[in-house]
This record gives sequence, structure tokens and C-alpha cells, in this order.
Amino acid sequence: MRRTMGVLAAVALLVAPAAARAVDLQVEGFYGLERPPSTSFKASVAGTGSASNLLNTSLQLAGGDILLNLNGLELGAIADVTFGHNTASQTAIGGLAGAAIAVGPTKLDLLAEAGGHRYGNFVSNPDVVTSSSSNQWLFYVGLRPGISFKLEGPLTLGLWAFVRWDVTSQNVPVTVGNAGSAGSYKLGGTTIGATVRLGFDL
Repeated sequence: MRRTMGVLAAVALLVAPAAARAVDLQVEGFYGLERPPSTSFKASVAGTGSASNLLNTSLQLAGGDILLNLNGLELGAIADVTFGHNTASQTAIGGLAGAAIAVGPTKLDLLAEAGGHRYGNFVSNPDVVTSSSSNQWLFYVGLRPGISFKLEGPLTLGLWAFVRWDVTSQNVPVTVGNAGSAGSYKLGGTTIGATVRLGFDL
């Protein structure tokens, strides 16, 4: 009995450090650009390539995520918000799941995401006088590949790319122009973007 207990204790001492190394928790902040919604992924890419001034025609985006790496299986959560001039703001809150492939100090993330996509501040568009709703939430799905590099200590630095598809769309009645004519503001579509990411391993 004592020998069995001794063997179990030795196995536990060996397995515990390996299990601890296999589980990694990372908190990140990110900042970058997001293209306005388009009708499809192809249209989003084409619009990006043909834009004369990518910075002025894109939305700025900032947010954060938390990633739990379970020996290659990666789970997490993400939230971000866009801001720009004379346009509806966008907020996304979602969950992440996929694979993490680590080679030395480099980690490749291949993630899918799904969650809620909020459009708000419609009247910030100078053509919109009034709106029947101040915000709308749509369900979205997406893909998020990324790469990060371990720096000194717990810090990591990398890049995210992403594409999101709103599963549904919504036409919001609005009043447009000085004459107060009736119109509609269509919400939903495909968005793409890229960000720089700075992380901290816990």
C-alpha cells in the first residue's frame, strides 16, 4: 500500500508541471482598422484594394480578448468597438474557439467566433435627421486567424486578421435630408479588418 501511494505521488509530481505548462491564460488589447460592411467577403476585399485612402475610408477599432489555451484547444471571449466620423458605430461581443499552434516563441491562432453585433448612433450620419431606433443588434459568425510572438517576461506582441458575417440584416426607417423625406438605413453585411495585438500571459 505504501509503495502504491509512493508511485502515485511520484506520478502526480511529474504530471502537475506538465499540466500547468499545457494550460495558458492570456489577456490582450488590440487596435486597428475595420472596413465598412459590404455585401460579401469578395466585395469587402475588392473595396479595400480599390480604396484611394484606406485610413480615411476605414473605421478605427479597439478592443480586448481573453484566451484560454488548453494544450492546443483555445477558447475565449472578445469585445470591440469602432469609431469614426459621420458613421454608425459598431460594437461586437462574442465567443472564440479553435486551435492554437505554438512553435518556440511563436503562436498561431486559428479561431472561429460568434456573437452579437450592435449598430448604433445612426443620426451621426449627416444625411439622417431622425431614426426609428437608436441601435440594433444582429447575430454574427466569423473567422479570426492571428499570430503572436513572446517578448521578454509575460508580454506578447502580434497581429489579428478577421472577417465577420452578419447572419441577418435590418432595415431601419429614417428621415433623411432637409426636406424630411422617408428612407431606410440598411444594417448588416460582411466586415473585414486587421489589428495589432498586445498581450499579457497570466
